[in-house]
Amino acid sequence: MSLEKRNVEAVGNGGGGRCSWRAVVRLGAAWTVAGLAERVVREGLRWLDFDDAMLFSDSTRTISLCREMRRREINVLWSARLDAVPGREALREMRLAGCQVLDALGPEGSSGLDRAREFGFDIRLRGAEDGACPTARTSYTVAEREAVAELLPGLHAAQFDLAVAYYRARRFSDVMRPLGKAMVLRFPMNELCLNLLACLSAARHYPDVAAGLLDQAGHGCPHPVVFRNRGLLRSWMESGGDLRGVRLDLDPAGSL
Repeated sequence: MSLEKRNVEAVGNGGGGRCSWRAVVRLGAAWTVAGLAERVVREGLRWLDFDDAMLFSDSTRTISLCREMRRREINVLWSARLDAVPGREALREMRLAGCQVLDALGPEGSSGLDRAREFGFDIRLRGAEDGACPTARTSYTVAEREAVAELLPGLHAAQFDLAVAYYRARRFSDVMRPLGKAMVLRFPMNELCLNLLACLSAARHYPDVAAGLLDQAGHGCPHPVVFRNRGLLRSWMESGGDLRGVRLDLDPAGSL
């Protein structure tokens, strides 16, 4: 197994810096799920990019891999590089094991997009020649996110995605139920849960509460969206946005 950590730009309490909560995984002679589980815990990883399409070229192997990840309680989010979108059963197991993003080869990958959308994956299509992937996230309606959360009620990421969808639709009174479920189910990037709580507090005109939540989310090695929102909130308050009635729009999730 080859696991290469990726540095993520961040600005911590002491200034600028780089930290690593993300890693690229490729096949190797010593590949084992047990070894992966050990590295995830030892190195504090919360996101994996499986950058080897051979891992997911066979549905039976994909299902076995994902079930073993769940058995060993590897609680991370991850992306999968695919040459073709697998069948429904394999997609379901991938999602339950924490897969959030499908990086599929287009146009071949486009034929399985309806299957993938059923489970709420973020989908990126890459070109066959340059391997480029667009950075835009897949667009889902609130109703689609509700359907995914109903289909996979025990999946923390589906609940978090629904909470974000409610926030973006300005259905603020609906955010806490799925967000609370995501936290109870141990959504692996807790700073994003705190960040969404901060967004909700800011939208309800409690900027001091939002600032406290963002400070709490900023401990350790958080997602960069936490620091972007801290900067936005600070600029808004320094410019008198709260006194002038300027609407404050914070980013509820960033990009993964």
